[in-house]
Amino acid sequence: MKDYPNRISKDDYFMLIAEVVSKRSTCIKRHVGAVLVKDSHIISTGYNGAPSGFNHCTEETCVRKNLKSGERPELCRGVHAEINCIIQAALHGTSIKGETTLYSTTFPCMNCLKLLINSGIHRLVYKEGYAMENKVKEDLLKESKLIILKHDKNNKI
Repeated sequence: MKDYPNRISKDDYFMLIAEVVSKRSTCIKRHVGAVLVKDSHIISTGYNGAPSGFNHCTEETCVRKNLKSGERPELCRGVHAEINCIIQAALHGTSIKGETTLYSTTFPCMNCLKLLINSGIHRLVYKEGYAMENKVKEDLLKESKLIILKHDKNNKI
């Protein structure tokens, strides 16, 4: 196989796609994109926003607009990008268990993290951290078999 020195890695490629997907987000506070990949093929994408068919959030309707990042997440009516990725795969009957990687522009919140672990996703590659860090989350990560990699600012892992 010929070597192409300027060719980006698969992780860089899929993270760039996650960044493009995030541009579809309808959240007024944070735009998050996610891409679910199995055997080097995209099986689904997701971004955060109101449930399908619902009105999008606005400056006037967002009940969390004046709260800190990660504060009172239960008030948000939006569906997270990671959950939308899992839902899209399920709606199309595609198994995500096994050698599956989720690329996300933001590290998952506690609820999304539990869903990723329980759904059998093998690997998580994320770009940015998330403010809601705690001991329970740390312990959950240590006990899980989820492989986690941070993608740095230069699009390299």
